[in-house]
Amino acid sequence: MTSGTTDTWNQHTRQTLARYDEALLRRVAHKLCKPRNQWPVDEILERLVSALNNAAMIDRRLKELSADCRRILAVIGQSRQTRWPVGALVEMIVALGHEDGLAPIVTLLESGLLLPELFPLGTPPDQDKVSARARFRNFDGWLARSEPMPILLASPLVTKRVAGEDLGITCPQTKAPEAKATVHEADGFDWPVRVAVLWQQLLDAPLRRTQQGDYFKRDYDRLQGDPLLSAAPTDVLAPVPDPGFFTAALATAMGLVREEESELRAGDWPAVWKSTLPNLLLDAWTALSRIISWNPAIGHAPATSPGNPYPSAYLLAMLLLARLPENRWAAPQDIEDWVAARHPFWLGKNTDSLGIVTFLLGIAYSLRLLQATKGDSGWLIRLSPLGRWVMGLTDQLPTIASFKQTLLVQPNLEILAYRQGLTPELMATLSKIGTWKVLGPACTLQLEPHSVYRALEMGESQSSIVQVLEGHGMKAVPTAVLDSLKTWSSKRERLSVYPAGAIFEFASPDEMNDAIARGLPALRLTDRLAIVANESEIEYKHFRLTGTRDYTLPPEKCVDVEADGVTLSVDLARSDLLLETELQRFAEPIEKQGLPGRRYYSLTPGSIAAARQQGVTLSNLEVWFGQRTGLPISAAAFLLMTGPDAPPVELRRQIILHVASEHLADGLQQWPGTREIVKGRVGPTALVVPEEDVPLLTERLKELGVQARFEG
Repeated sequence: MTSGTTDTWNQHTRQTLARYDEALLRRVAHKLCKPRNQWPVDEILERLVSALNNAAMIDRRLKELSADCRRILAVIGQSRQTRWPVGALVEMIVALGHEDGLAPIVTLLESGLLLPELFPLGTPPDQDKVSARARFRNFDGWLARSEPMPILLASPLVTKRVAGEDLGITCPQTKAPEAKATVHEADGFDWPVRVAVLWQQLLDAPLRRTQQGDYFKRDYDRLQGDPLLSAAPTDVLAPVPDPGFFTAALATAMGLVREEESELRAGDWPAVWKSTLPNLLLDAWTALSRIISWNPAIGHAPATSPGNPYPSAYLLAMLLLARLPENRWAAPQDIEDWVAARHPFWLGKNTDSLGIVTFLLGIAYSLRLLQATKGDSGWLIRLSPLGRWVMGLTDQLPTIASFKQTLLVQPNLEILAYRQGLTPELMATLSKIGTWKVLGPACTLQLEPHSVYRALEMGESQSSIVQVLEGHGMKAVPTAVLDSLKTWSSKRERLSVYPAGAIFEFASPDEMNDAIARGLPALRLTDRLAIVANESEIEYKHFRLTGTRDYTLPPEKCVDVEADGVTLSVDLARSDLLLETELQRFAEPIEKQGLPGRRYYSLTPGSIAAARQQGVTLSNLEVWFGQRTGLPISAAAFLLMTGPDAPPVELRRQIILHVASEHLADGLQQWPGTREIVKGRVGPTALVVPEEDVPLLTERLKELGVQARFEG
């Protein structure tokens, strides 16, 4: 534990104990410090904090406790996290053989070796709740509540003292495979890479949740059908249900995705992403206990009640494997059967599968916590070197081979990233500068203008991006890629931000040149637009203003659609600066003799095709017509926009039968003798007849006494 962490724990311990009622505080001090005198409250607080930093005193108090108390502290220590819900600890105590799972917890609280979480670790308490009436008076009432679930904290200095405690459990072993059997071990990158992909996607589109905690349908379908997140992981030994939902749950638990009101948004990269892969995988392991919306038995499962048996079940399974002698093997199903027989949540229930096998072969294995080999009846598992370090069986961090040159940058702006050379920091950097396209042993990213702009906005520079690509590249970065990065970076560097300004629109480039030559302190934006940062520097007496515009108001209706449906006439006296930019997306300026003070544009197949490529949709165009013309979109514009998506049209040779009146046409359509011959009606007195049926129609008309004249 670092000194910074020690200071944080000491401060949190002092602030928590300060909220205890004096009588409760003295009872805790009596068991932990055994004072001989009646100390003042302030001195009690300091002595309690000092005692929890005194290894010898902690050892003496631990010897006075029952084995069950020491075991639960040992379990918390091996879990590698200091914060646990009471329910999960009770489940583990019962699974370890103690009938009353709550009694050891009460004893540890009364001894000061466990603390109730009255406010989040690392944050100052709410001083308004430290009044005499709000003092923490007893543990029983607090432990009895179910919403929110009580959370317990254990100092690493305390749990470290019972690291070697016997838990009283034995891992079921199975017959070892042949000596030549292949031992499989994952690289550990599957889930970190997916978490990075999700972070990137959430920058553009957050995930929205309902009040019940589930996702809205569009976001549900998005997680379920995303080609990257929902694809089956490559480095697993058993299918993982709903991998997209697991990725979202894991990213949230790891702190890379933040919950903001009812949305999941991309957060800042936690400090662990600047560390080594083992530390990142340790963080992912501890995050599993905070996942409440997914489990390995059924996949996506929004929480409907406070309890969740899987965090304790995960830890029990790993604790069993930690008791397995080195170089021995266990069957995943035996581990699941052991948990099912002892875990109070499943005790006495007829459950086909708890999902523990899926957790071991799908999640724990892919996080590099386990090794596996093929036995006679299926996969066998044991802790990997990383898993042994995570479970506290060794203090030596496992060495993982590193390959710094792991990127291959191609002239088409694709980046091939070979997973065995990735690091957490490199994954984070690549997620900023490129767009993930393919996941696998060799991942693919695409350098794009918007991805480079994103990286620049997040603090990267052209030189830092090139440095990453060259420092980790197998070959020199192609010239085409360097040129693209330079172009995109220089475009962003030319952006200027004005907190305020006056924008002038001139009728022609010559007028703008003349105004600037006369001393207008303006910066050119386009050939007819210029901006003045300080409006007080403008001498308006030199200008004739033809119009002003308040851009906080709705768009002005200043466009007329001519009879052809594609020619747009702009009233310059009522138009604004945004209109020209809007029109350039889907129309072309044209020269036309018309009314003075008008400018004309035309919708053409080419301009509409370019608009579609830029992302302009039919709904965008319909909204624009409504805002700028006050009318629905014209039929011709609708045709240009939807023509490429329309089904093929048909040209058919047909005969048109013209009759004298509508009544005669109605009769021919209804009379059985001619009803099958008449195929359609193109006017009040015009009927469609197939060419081959003309002789038959002539005979039927004769029966009716109607003369037929054919113009051939």
